[in-house]
Amino acid sequence: MKFRFLAPLMAASSLSLAHSVPSQNNPTTVDASLAATWRSANVIGDYDYWQIPGTMMGGEAWPAEKGAQIDELNLGVAHRIDENFYGVIKFNHHAGGDDDHGGAELEHAYVGWVCCDDTGPWLVEAGRMSAQFSPGLAQHSVDRLASESPLALDVLFGRDFHDDGLRFWWHQMAGFSLGAEVWKGKAFPATDTENGGAWDVFGQYQWQGERLALTLGGWFYSAEAESRSDHRYGGGHQHVPVAPPGEIATLFPDTRYTGETEIAGAHFKLGYKLNPDWALALDGEWMQAKPDGVVHDGIGREANFTATQQGGWLQPSITWRAHTFGLRAEQLNTDNKLTGAAAPQLAQDSGLANPLEHDPQRLTAIWRWQWRKNIAIRAEAVQDESLPEKEHRWNLGIVWKETLWSSKTGLRGHH
Repeated sequence: MKFRFLAPLMAASSLSLAHSVPSQNNPTTVDASLAATWRSANVIGDYDYWQIPGTMMGGEAWPAEKGAQIDELNLGVAHRIDENFYGVIKFNHHAGGDDDHGGAELEHAYVGWVCCDDTGPWLVEAGRMSAQFSPGLAQHSVDRLASESPLALDVLFGRDFHDDGLRFWWHQMAGFSLGAEVWKGKAFPATDTENGGAWDVFGQYQWQGERLALTLGGWFYSAEAESRSDHRYGGGHQHVPVAPPGEIATLFPDTRYTGETEIAGAHFKLGYKLNPDWALALDGEWMQAKPDGVVHDGIGREANFTATQQGGWLQPSITWRAHTFGLRAEQLNTDNKLTGAAAPQLAQDSGLANPLEHDPQRLTAIWRWQWRKNIAIRAEAVQDESLPEKEHRWNLGIVWKETLWSSKTGLRGHH
């Protein structure tokens, strides 16, 4: 029975279908999950903004905060309508900064068609969904080994990717999977405007031996944006912070981006089972973005903007029975070029300026204990250099994942 804890580790980076295609043998499931974490320190001050030098951020990329908070809470229902059709609905609550921009939202609401077996190999899905092209982007805090999203995903995709779209997927034929997705543009870095929107293509190969498991994949994503703002602090969520006497509040300049962004990525995962008690794993993902457009503000200043921005992470881990020990190393670097009379000021206002030539990086040491079948304890030591000032913090959290009800087994999986 000790071996049961190794299976999730071996499959963590694959583009799994288990969450999205209800089986005909178990047509209806109700699932819930929770990740809550206490952190010893803030990334930034109470009256500052989290802006990694050399980048234009947005989406839901909020900084880590001192104290206890719910990283995310999920409740989902999946139902197999008939032999070919199924539906998925999922609600999510996530942390969203001091002004509680998190809250509950409808994260998934889509219908799928499957042919020509119980789960494929052909799939078509339409509605509000998470992207499947990047394994890292498809994971949440309850799925990852570490509690915090990788820096590359925070910067390039605004951490969470949920959009209205259409997905075509041909999967798991002799280990190969291929897919394409078209998006309305609600998810960063695109915009939901007349000339906005996004699309992507992806491919993956999986191989499973008696002891060794291997996953390799690559993807390409293209987005168009019109007057895109950083909705964490600007745009429709513009803030004018008021600090108490003796404190200084930072005003946020609402700088916009119009243009295209192309991002290419590659990922891998290697797992090896030494014996029923021990397993080794190594996984990582790398991505490179090439934005090409115009940076502008509300008083008519403009600057042409092109860049090469890349980042990723590498994560080795070792599992002994119910305990997993891991180390995630991350790095970002940017090469930005702004031209025009207003370029120096817009570079500073937008966050694209990087006068210290700082290359953001972060190192996270992780211990995860699968205390019960559905409950895990997670402890982390983080050395954070996303900003020029190095910061250390300790994290302690809990992860709960459970099927509350299924049509096959009844309430909470019991007969």
